Amino acid sequence: MPQNNPSTGRLAGQTAVVTGAANGIGRATAERFAAEGAAVVLNDRNGEALASLVAELAAKGAKVRGVAGDVAQEADVKRVMQTAIDTFGGIDILVANAGVIPEATLASATAELWDATMAVNARGMFLCCKYAAEPMVARGKGAIVCVSSISAVIGQAGQVVYGPAKFVASGLTAHLAIDLAAKGIRVNAVAPGTINTPSVRAMDPEGIAAGVRRHPLGRIGQPEEVAAAILFLASDEASFITGVVLPVDGGFLAQ
Repeated sequence: MPQNNPSTGRLAGQTAVVTGAANGIGRATAERFAAEGAAVVLNDRNGEALASLVAELAAKGAKVRGVAGDVAQEADVKRVMQTAIDTFGGIDILVANAGVIPEATLASATAELWDATMAVNARGMFLCCKYAAEPMVARGKGAIVCVSSISAVIGQAGQVVYGPAKFVASGLTAHLAIDLAAKGIRVNAVAPGTINTPSVRAMDPEGIAAGVRRHPLGRIGQPEEVAAAILFLASDEASFITGVVLPVDGGFLAQ
């Protein structure tokens, strides 16, 4: 985690909610936001891993709270947002990152897998945006960053469930950007390529290797590189940017 001065960081005095924060892109984002001075409310279904991260950040002096829960459950999402309001006085930033990455072809995919993936990646993102936006609207200011994917732009083998779920992330970003612009809220997204996260490392190694070779920069991305893009979109440096889906993909989509 960069050793910035929390009192003068790019997010000093702001409160951020990060979902899916226990590992990967979510963890890197939580660490970076805390280093930049934000008070962070972190959510994940993995309560043990979440508690470990919260303890680690607190030991470094961060203002942090953890709320275990499933973003597909409306009551859990409300509890996350209410914790931010009760503890830190409001919500300035939402990073809607929680998601699952199932591998499936049309032949192997099931209706149950489709429903479970959409519950987290689509319904969960919608609920988080909905309930984070409410206090932002009351304040007249806020920033939402959704985590989409290059799979929301192009078709990829073995992602007939995951890819469409990420189309929801990009579509939600565009529509909410228009819906919330007049209320002072910006909504953007990042579209990562192949990133070195636990979920990716658990996928088919040959498929991952083939995917990496298709990235013009010739390597896998790191969660911290995606977190840096999320930080930019969430910060006031992006004050005239809304409705954008920013690729963080080593040039994949430029081909």
